[in-house]
Amino acid sequence: MWFTQFIKAHFPDKKLPRINFTSVLGAIENIQDNHNGINIFYTGENLHADRFAKQLNKIEHQHYDLTLGFDIKRENKYMRLPIWVLWCFPPDADMQTIAKKVQAMRYPNVDNRNMFCCMICSHDQSGIRGHMMDALSGIASVTSAGRFRQNTHDLQSKFNDDKVAYMRQFRFAICPENSDREGYVTEKIFDAISSGCIPVYRGSQNNPEPAIVNTNAVLLWDPQGDNHELLELVNTLEHQPSAYQEFAKQPRLTAEAENIVWGYYEDLHNQMKNLLG
Repeated sequence: MWFTQFIKAHFPDKKLPRINFTSVLGAIENIQDNHNGINIFYTGENLHADRFAKQLNKIEHQHYDLTLGFDIKRENKYMRLPIWVLWCFPPDADMQTIAKKVQAMRYPNVDNRNMFCCMICSHDQSGIRGHMMDALSGIASVTSAGRFRQNTHDLQSKFNDDKVAYMRQFRFAICPENSDREGYVTEKIFDAISSGCIPVYRGSQNNPEPAIVNTNAVLLWDPQGDNHELLELVNTLEHQPSAYQEFAKQPRLTAEAENIVWGYYEDLHNQMKNLLG
């Protein structure tokens, strides 16, 4: 629906042809060439992960007029559009709307937090989330509101599944990606940033959106290391309120963030303009 609303907002007077969108979740046999209309492939998933090997092989043999994904590359008929853009910003946003949202994310309210750390996820296929939760639990109790290691139902019963509102109770949030690949950044770190939590993150080779995210305001987990320094820092921030405030009140996003986000909108507008003729 995000793409439908984007196209209607950007081309309100255009008589639209048939536009076929394809992605990776669902039955693999549904991925097929469609010669009637414009064919666009979009994924917010890491297609290079083992779980999508069959889908990737089939997709690479299909025809698409435009491919959208997270990969950092430039090739014909491809545009980078990571899923966090769709997650964080409305399809009909203008530059002013984006700038306002970015500013709110850059300096979220970090006061009046009475809980230590949360984690919200449905699974742990890589094992990284359980490891991170176990390590931080040595400092204080970690609250898990998703299906994986769930120890509270407050997200559902008290916050109506509003993840960001729920996370505003916490000082830290464990938010690693499902898999690790350069450029693969989802909404997870941005949910933590928006809520005002300090993200404890692993993903995108621990360099998430470097033109947008101020990684000095993020705690980066090393899956190959002992993370002793990180855990010592979390312990200090948890037990020294002044140190926590100093760290948490750093700008979360860079000074150029709104311009870069708006650039995605302009690029997609131009891509669609070319396709629609």
